[in-house]
Amino acid sequence: MIYTTGTIAISGNTLTGTGTNFTAAGSLIRNGCTVIAMTSPVQVFQITAIGSATSLTVTPAASPAIPAGTKYAILLSDSLSVDGLAQDIAETFTMYQRYMSGFADVMNGTSDVTITINGVAVTVPGQKSLAKKALSIEQGGTGAKNASGARTGLGLGNSATRDVDSQFFPGSAYLNGAAVMAQCHRDYRNLGSYDAISQYPLGMSFGIQLGGSGWGGGSGADTYTGMLTLRGWHDASGGGNVSWQLASTSQGLKYRQGNGTIQGNTNVGFSTTHTLYSTQNTTKASDGTLKAASPIARIVKSQEENQRTDVDEVGFTWCGCGTANAEAEGIKISRLDVGVYVLIGSAGLASEGWQLLPPMDPGGMGELGVVEAEQTESGGLTIRLFKRKYLLSDEGEIVKTKGAPMDVPANSWIDVRLDMPDDSIWNTRSSEASLELTEQPAVIQP
Repeated sequence: MIYTTGTIAISGNTLTGTGTNFTAAGSLIRNGCTVIAMTSPVQVFQITAIGSATSLTVTPAASPAIPAGTKYAILLSDSLSVDGLAQDIAETFTMYQRYMSGFADVMNGTSDVTITINGVAVTVPGQKSLAKKALSIEQGGTGAKNASGARTGLGLGNSATRDVDSQFFPGSAYLNGAAVMAQCHRDYRNLGSYDAISQYPLGMSFGIQLGGSGWGGGSGADTYTGMLTLRGWHDASGGGNVSWQLASTSQGLKYRQGNGTIQGNTNVGFSTTHTLYSTQNTTKASDGTLKAASPIARIVKSQEENQRTDVDEVGFTWCGCGTANAEAEGIKISRLDVGVYVLIGSAGLASEGWQLLPPMDPGGMGELGVVEAEQTESGGLTIRLFKRKYLLSDEGEIVKTKGAPMDVPANSWIDVRLDMPDDSIWNTRSSEASLELTEQPAVIQP
C-alpha cells in the first residue's frame, strides 16, 4: 500500500509537499515509512519526523536536491511487521475515537462544536442549541419562539388572529379579505349601548361586481364597468341593512344609497342615482368655470398664435385649430376665414345640456364675442364668432347682437360640447372594455 497524493521537493533532510496531507487521519503515514523520490536515478529516504500536512523530515539528506514537482511514493507496507501493524491499528482506532467523540459533542452540545475531519477544522452548532434557537426570517423561520412573536416577526397585525364567522358570511359569498375586515368589528359588541347584541356584530362587508348591465333608477340606465358595494348589518333583530353602491359608469363616477331599514338579510332597495362630478365628467371653460362635460372641443385661431397654456391641459390633445378631450378623439378643426371654423368627425352638437360657449375673458370680465353653429350638408359643424354689438330697441332696451366677424382672441377659446358617433374611438374602446369585463367572473352578492 502506497501514498502518492501531490508532489514533493527535498532539500537536505527537509521534504516539502505540494497538494499533500501527511497528517490526514487514517493515512497510516508515520515515522519509519519509506519515501521513494521518482528521480533518475531514484532516491530512497526514511521518515524521521512528521512536521505538518506538507512537511516531513527524512534521512539521509538528499544529494543532489530534489526539485519541486517531483512525483513520489510513501510505502505503507511496513504494517506487515508486528510492530508496524500495531501502530496502524492504534492510529486507526484513535482516528475513529476522535470522530465519535466529535459527533457525540455535536449531538449533545448546547453551543457551537468544532471537530477536525481529515485535518480540516469544522464548526457546527450543537443539536441541543438548535432546539433553543429561533430561526430568523432569512433562515426560513419567524425569528420568535411563540405565536405572538412570530406574527410580529412576519409583520402581521391583529387581524391575523381573527376567524371568519361562517354563520355571518354564509356560502362564502364575499371575498375572504372582506369577511375578515367585517369580523374585526366584533369588538364593538363590548360598547355600552351594544351589549345586547349577541348574534350579529356590527360590521361592514364589501363585494365587487364586474359587468355591463344597467343601474336604472331615477336618472336612467347607465352602463357601468365596475361597482363597489358597501353593506352594514346593525343588530340581531334585523334593524338595519343599509347599502351604498359606487360605480364607474359611462358618464363618470356615480353612487346611490339604500332606502333605509331593511328587515333581516333581505336585499336592499335603492334611491335615485347621484353623479359625482370630477375631471372625467366636467370641463373647465375659458374663464375657469366648470361645466358638465362629455365630448368637448376647444377652438382657437391657431396653435401657433394661442397664448393659453391650459388649452391642451391633461386630457386634451391638439386636433388642428383647437384641442379635444379623450371622448372627442378623432375630430378635426380647421379655420376657413376670419371667425369661421369647421369641425368634422362628430355627430353634431350635444343633444342635451349646453352646446356652445363663446370665448370668455380669463380675468372674469365676461364674454368676448357671440358664437353660433350650424350643421353642414357633409355632416360637419360650421362655427362662427362675431364681435358683440349692442342696439337700442324701440322699447328702449339695450339688445346684444352680432357684429363683425372676429377670430378667437389669443387668450381664450370657444367651448363646443358634442355628440360622437357610435363607432368613434372612445365609444369603440369603451364597448370593448365593457365586453371584456362582462366576460370575467363576478363576485355574487347575497
